[in-house]
Amino acid sequence: MITEMRKRAFTIVTVLFALVFWFFDSIVHHLIYKEPEFHLVPEDFNELWMRSMIVALIVLFGIFADYFTAKIMFKQKQLEVAYLYSSLISASRDILENLVNQMRLFRIEADRSKDFDRNVIRYYDNAIKQASELVLTLSNVEEALKGANSSAGSDDAGAGKDDRE
Repeated sequence: MITEMRKRAFTIVTVLFALVFWFFDSIVHHLIYKEPEFHLVPEDFNELWMRSMIVALIVLFGIFADYFTAKIMFKQKQLEVAYLYSSLISASRDILENLVNQMRLFRIEADRSKDFDRNVIRYYDNAIKQASELVLTLSNVEEALKGANSSAGSDDAGAGKDDRE
């Protein structure tokens, strides 16, 4: 219930404002224009038409404000998720690069020592090659995400661009 009210906050406020306007305009007509009786609903059709149009415009403003606010918040959440996804891929790539570098260092030490079986070293070389290909694949995904974020950022006047660029 409360979250639904937050989604419609502008609409609720503008409806309340429109009701206050209607009541205040009735008071103005009674006190300032010296109408003999107080009428919450005016008897003059022109006055009723004008008040109705103003109230409708005020309420429509609230509805449009809620609609566009929700749309902006949805896009902001999408950008946050994309940034988080990009950060996770970047962290995974960095971890894999570190692991591959450790494996290469181990490989250098294995070459220096003549006690290692050459078949084991070949399997190890294959594992290093596969891990390097995974790092390259993650790098390609990260570059594609950066390209997508920069094109989305240009649509939203730079919103959501990666700060590390």
